[in-house]
Amino acid sequence: MKTVRSNDGTSIAYKTTGTGPLLIIITGALNTHNFGVPGDMVPFLQEHFTVLTYDRRGRGQSTDTPPYTVYKELEDLQALIDTNGGKAYIYGHSSGAALALFCAAEFPEKVLKVAAYEPPLSGGRVERVFTKLLIRQIRSQVAKGENLSVVTRFMRFVGMDEELIAETLAGEHGQTIIDMAATIAFEARIQAASSHFLKSRAHDLVQPVLMLAGTKSFKTSPGIMVDFTHAIPFAESQLLAGQTHSVESQVIAPVLTEFFLRS
Repeated sequence: MKTVRSNDGTSIAYKTTGTGPLLIIITGALNTHNFGVPGDMVPFLQEHFTVLTYDRRGRGQSTDTPPYTVYKELEDLQALIDTNGGKAYIYGHSSGAALALFCAAEFPEKVLKVAAYEPPLSGGRVERVFTKLLIRQIRSQVAKGENLSVVTRFMRFVGMDEELIAETLAGEHGQTIIDMAATIAFEARIQAASSHFLKSRAHDLVQPVLMLAGTKSFKTSPGIMVDFTHAIPFAESQLLAGQTHSVESQVIAPVLTEFFLRS
């Protein structure tokens, strides 16, 4: 693992694999550079890209510098891009998809294309209030050392059954996942920011954008995909048949390769 220093002094750990143009993978909740989305996708992409996977701040081998802001995560990406050639394709999954879109708007000269799989989108006032309460609750539980409870609750929320939760937490990455409990509040902040972005910044994107969702994922995912596609000037969209929120790497990798390498 290499490290790069972000603007606020946070150390961001990352790894590059393969050859070709730089492709950064941004994970969603409770993933690290080699657990979850990135670890599964790299073998399918490394032939065509220099694939950069990293531990988002507060996860794995990366540090964190409170207080958290979404913009700090964009500065992390800026540092990663600048250290590895200055320009990149970006693929983001879930909250990472929102960060990919935010980054493209913030640093248009550095981001060549964006692919985003099922970014979160907050709803009306009631949901926004609920999100604020959830963030406070997570912080309170983590302060009391109740990381396991926070993580388990989140896993149930995203649709994991009890057997899969137990199996995941008993595996080699179990303690790493539990240690990331505080970062679930980060995800809630990103979800809240995505609604503002859709209304006020999405129309500023100048890059080609591919919005993606699965037909067997959350009921709201296809609609959110369409909303972003309509708001972004150079966006296209694609529904992946049979895919859940945990999209299969062998299904999405060819779609990403075609999109990023397309003239």
